[in-house]
Amino acid sequence: MAGAGVVHLSIMPEHMAHVTAHGLALLVFGALQIVWILAALRWWTRPVILMGVALSAGLILLWVLLYAIPSPFIGHLPLHARILDRALIVSKLLEGTAAAVLIPAYVMKTPSAVGMSRFLQAGAPIACVVTGVGALLWIVAATSETLFPVFSVSAGWPTWRLNQMRPALIAPAVRSSASLSGNSAAYDWDLPQGFPPPRVPEDNPMTHEKVELGRYLFYDKRLSGNGTQSCESCHVQTLAFSDGRRTPIGSTGEPLERNSQALVNVAYNATLTWANPGLTELERQILIPIFGEFPIELGVTSHEEEVLERFRQDERYPQMFATAFPDDPAPINFRNIVHALASFVRSLISGNSPYDRYVAGDKTALSESARRGMELFFSEELECHHCHTGFNFTLSTVHAQSTFSAAAFQNNGLYNLDSAGAYPRGNRGVYELTGKPEDMGRFRPPTLRNVALTAPYMHDGSIATLEEVIQHYMAGGRVIEEGPFAGDGRRNPYKSGLVSGFQLNEQEIADLIAFLESLTDESFVTDPRFSNPFEEKALDQIADR
Repeated sequence: MAGAGVVHLSIMPEHMAHVTAHGLALLVFGALQIVWILAALRWWTRPVILMGVALSAGLILLWVLLYAIPSPFIGHLPLHARILDRALIVSKLLEGTAAAVLIPAYVMKTPSAVGMSRFLQAGAPIACVVTGVGALLWIVAATSETLFPVFSVSAGWPTWRLNQMRPALIAPAVRSSASLSGNSAAYDWDLPQGFPPPRVPEDNPMTHEKVELGRYLFYDKRLSGNGTQSCESCHVQTLAFSDGRRTPIGSTGEPLERNSQALVNVAYNATLTWANPGLTELERQILIPIFGEFPIELGVTSHEEEVLERFRQDERYPQMFATAFPDDPAPINFRNIVHALASFVRSLISGNSPYDRYVAGDKTALSESARRGMELFFSEELECHHCHTGFNFTLSTVHAQSTFSAAAFQNNGLYNLDSAGAYPRGNRGVYELTGKPEDMGRFRPPTLRNVALTAPYMHDGSIATLEEVIQHYMAGGRVIEEGPFAGDGRRNPYKSGLVSGFQLNEQEIADLIAFLESLTDESFVTDPRFSNPFEEKALDQIADR
């Protein structure tokens, strides 16, 4: 029991760094186990022994339940993405040994010091046998897919992980219309298998009419003050709703400082934009590109009535607004524009990549190279899965079934301007809002779905290719030799402990890229439900001629 407690406490800081709930749980588990040992040394009584049985067996049962079923604590990960690392295996073996030894002790009724002595003499052989058998089964199971197909060895020795199993064993197929608002029950999400329903605000329930209106508004350049840009200008469907630029340009030609994020599964984002912990609803976030002035994006401020009048004079919009907002006597207003845009953006859900088909049982969906890359991605050696986890490949994920906040921000060693951790002014992550030194350079980890389409990468678009991204993490940070941003990001004092560096050869880099490319959902970037309706109208007019 003491050994398991020490293991839990030793791995607690690392887990605390990437999921606070995990770290706190390990702290509690380890503390309880150490306290029990101290109590057992002082009072060897039947109640204390029974408490030890309950603690050791209970933690094993808790682990089994958490990893056997989808839960907010673990997330909706496929079984093969749930890591069985060395520390976990050791702690479960120690707890199993403790339970196997303590149960006979309770039955033997050995509350006295003399009884404890006799028990230890008899229990030592039992402990050795249980530990030996458990270790042997673990080794055999992990190295033999033929005898024990549930396990397979991963690339990061000695990390072990569960092998692929049918999704029916881990999460039912979700074709749900549920949301936080009962009024959204009529909306058919048509969610991919294993995807939970997204959160939806009570005051903006999903309807097909609002989604379709939002699609038109998303692609309409008349939503900008000078009529030159639309939302699509920075979020292009074929690029998974990113824009391919290092940083975007606003409607007045003003450059923005941060890379345009892909609108992939944005309905599941715990927070929105790169580094604002308080921005959690699309209805608030959408106000920024519409009305923001520092920098100007769509530039609607001081042109509000002009923009609304454009829509009032259009032949289609009055009826579309009236249908989407039937209870509003004057529906063409900015509140409804924002609600319609938010509804459309929430509908942009992607979950039909080769990786998804592989998890669903199609073993031909991934190449051998991509499968090797998947092993690397989910290994403890590379640590990728800690920040890019769950069904949406990001730690910063919430949904209608979430029970706690999953907001996450990390410093990945991109800059270190003054050798004291500084990032470029105006682009310093969460620090810009909090002023806390520990928030310097902390940004939200984006989803990796469709990542092969969303170059360039990082919050400022400063890394051009996936290969360069991998090399950045291999080095444990970026070194900039000269210029205004010169510095050694590897030595940034605020860098996440997960960015510690690793070694890969050229083939392994290619394998990892192949896996990341397997997250591309071609049906998403060609889906007519998300496409530009004005281009469709133009094509129809050409066809009529």
